Amino acid sequence: MSTATFTDLLRRPKEVLAHIDEGQVRITRRDGDDLVILRGHDLDILETGVALSSRLLRAIGRNKGDVAAALKELFAWVGEFNNDELDAYATEIEQLVYAASELGTFQRLLRAQQEWQETALAYAIGMRPVEPIELPEVPVRVDRP
Repeated sequence: MSTATFTDLLRRPKEVLAHIDEGQVRITRRDGDDLVILRGHDLDILETGVALSSRLLRAIGRNKGDVAAALKELFAWVGEFNNDELDAYATEIEQLVYAASELGTFQRLLRAQQEWQETALAYAIGMRPVEPIELPEVPVRVDRP
């Protein structure tokens, strides 16, 4: 996080705000609390991430640490997953929610949540994982493809 004084912001706003692409900019003031300037996208991620983390942590607590049960409680679409997929989802989300909550960075948690939700949507419309096709080691000539 870059830091500048309020006077710097008033005298050289372009120079101070140029640091916004690097992250937040803290503006210190002598006569008041510091201000923080950040991009709207960063604020959206922070707000959405805090909300999702809060919901997840409360549900995990209500379910006595059973993350899979918490996910079932929160998201009806989890019913699209088989037990192995649900376990994989629960394991990934559990690791990410605790890390995000400690670090205050929520992008990985939000991305993983979106990916799992999109997978459930694909399952709901009939798409399912398929087994890989095994190709013969030696090409086989066919009369008619």
